[in-house]
Amino acid sequence: MFRQVVGLMACMAAIAVTLQNAKSQDAKADLAAPATPITIIAAKTADIEVLEASVGQLEATTAPMIAAEVGGRISGIHADEGQEVEIGQVLASMDKTDFILSKELMDADIRRLQALSRGQELKLGRLRTLVRKKSATQAALDDAQAEFDALRAETVSAQIRLKQADRNIVKSEIVSPVSGRVDDRKISVGDYVQVGMPLFHLTSREYLKVRLPYPESLGGVLRKGLPVRLVSPIAPDLTVEGEVTEIRSLITSENRAIHVIVDVRNPGPWEPGASVTGKVQVARRENAVVVPQSSVVLRPAGTV
Repeated sequence: MFRQVVGLMACMAAIAVTLQNAKSQDAKADLAAPATPITIIAAKTADIEVLEASVGQLEATTAPMIAAEVGGRISGIHADEGQEVEIGQVLASMDKTDFILSKELMDADIRRLQALSRGQELKLGRLRTLVRKKSATQAALDDAQAEFDALRAETVSAQIRLKQADRNIVKSEIVSPVSGRVDDRKISVGDYVQVGMPLFHLTSREYLKVRLPYPESLGGVLRKGLPVRLVSPIAPDLTVEGEVTEIRSLITSENRAIHVIVDVRNPGPWEPGASVTGKVQVARRENAVVVPQSSVVLRPAGTV
């Protein structure tokens, strides 16, 4: 019995020594090669857009400076700065007195010339009869005919001046040629304006031009017709889709850039002068293999 107990104890001691050696070896192994966590993600295929972004500016495609087409004294102002106006709306009025008097004078002159023409026509008829009867010379008839033709030409000239007088009356009302906003009013009631003098500056907001500057190095990939996505801080939740309308080369020694022009319809809240971010799609790769950005590692030989 004693020998059995001694043998069992010896066996247990040997097992303990073996387990201790195994733990020591595992600890050494852990110190020699620490574990590295690995995340495995499956690559996928997707359509990839190659975008070139730029921050530009919104511009009005129509911003006319309204000038006086006739000279006169301003009698009324009907629109002020910041006001929205419609096409054909009266912005200011001139005193029409001189224009009306000019029209009446032309009317009277035309009636006088028409009366003279009728009298000369009757004279021509009588002279033709007398020439046939050999009672008047052909020279007298020719002179009468020339005078009649001159009266008719003068009548036509007076009628043209009458139309000009009517036009001056119409142009004494300064109307808006576009729908938009009054940005600047340069006149007041009582001012005397001359032909060509600036009166109002308007800005139409219906259609806008987006100007996006790009470096000259992209001149080979940017072209008309490329799709563009536009976002303005004035309405950050609104994205407008468009396409490149025009490429303008402005490459100089001071400004080495090209401008991409995109014509768009105002989606509503956009304002000329506001900034805009545009992303031009210069290429599209279909069914490309994609992995997460964190999977791309920069090495001396490149990205892997």
